[in-house]
Amino acid sequence: VVIIGGIKRIGRVTGFLAPIMAVIYVVAAFLIIIFNYAEVGGSFKLIFEMAFNPPAEIAGVGGGTFLVMMNTLLWGVKRGLYSNEAGQGSAAIAHSTAKTKFAVREGSVAMLGPFIDTIVICTLTGLVIIVTNAWHHTQFFVTRINPDFTGELLNSSLLTSFAFKEGLSWLTSYGDKIVTVSVLLFAISTAISWSFYGDRSAHYLFVKKAILPYKWVFVLFVFIGAIAELEAVWAFGDAALGFMTFPNLIAIILLSGVLKKMTNKYFSVKHKEYKKK
Repeated sequence: VVIIGGIKRIGRVTGFLAPIMAVIYVVAAFLIIIFNYAEVGGSFKLIFEMAFNPPAEIAGVGGGTFLVMMNTLLWGVKRGLYSNEAGQGSAAIAHSTAKTKFAVREGSVAMLGPFIDTIVICTLTGLVIIVTNAWHHTQFFVTRINPDFTGELLNSSLLTSFAFKEGLSWLTSYGDKIVTVSVLLFAISTAISWSFYGDRSAHYLFVKKAILPYKWVFVLFVFIGAIAELEAVWAFGDAALGFMTFPNLIAIILLSGVLKKMTNKYFSVKHKEYKKK
């Protein structure tokens, strides 16, 4: 209903959901980290050691460390694209609907997105998973570090849910429900936003009549994604993002001169206004 309703309804729903889901998740994560503050330093150390200087049993020999580093960067980019949309050209579609006199001003606002949802929220999530020792329940830990571990293996949102449940056990037994609600709100707002991106793309590439059929196809794929194997969904998503990002990066390079010119002009005008004051 929201997707078919158009940009005004999409804006109202996402504008309502986004602040709620962000506040709930961030506050809960901060509570866990504060309660386990003594583990934070060691957690950062573990993150960088595993990424760039892994133990011999993980890195192996003959270029093993380099391969681990490249794999870390690969997964960081692949999953980071889902959270921040950097370089895809998708966020520009949403920000282009803003009513502003200066495109550069809106672009500056848009740059806050990758910082908040990747640097802040993803870092908080990683710290929560480590300080609560939830990462011991991953396939990586069992196969590479402690083969004798007999706990339940977890991944994706289940791992995060377990971490929040363990981390907030001193406060409530419903810590995992915070992740459930947050993931639900994140998923709904993300699906709604991406439906609008496709809406504008269908209109640009084809004709206005293509928008409604596209929306029905989009809704169908939302259903398919909910019942398909997780690995297949990730693989399809990675491929789709690659096909979308590559041509957009070419466009960004070709338009870099225009961007530089507009940016210099904007800040030159703002500097003159500031001096007048």
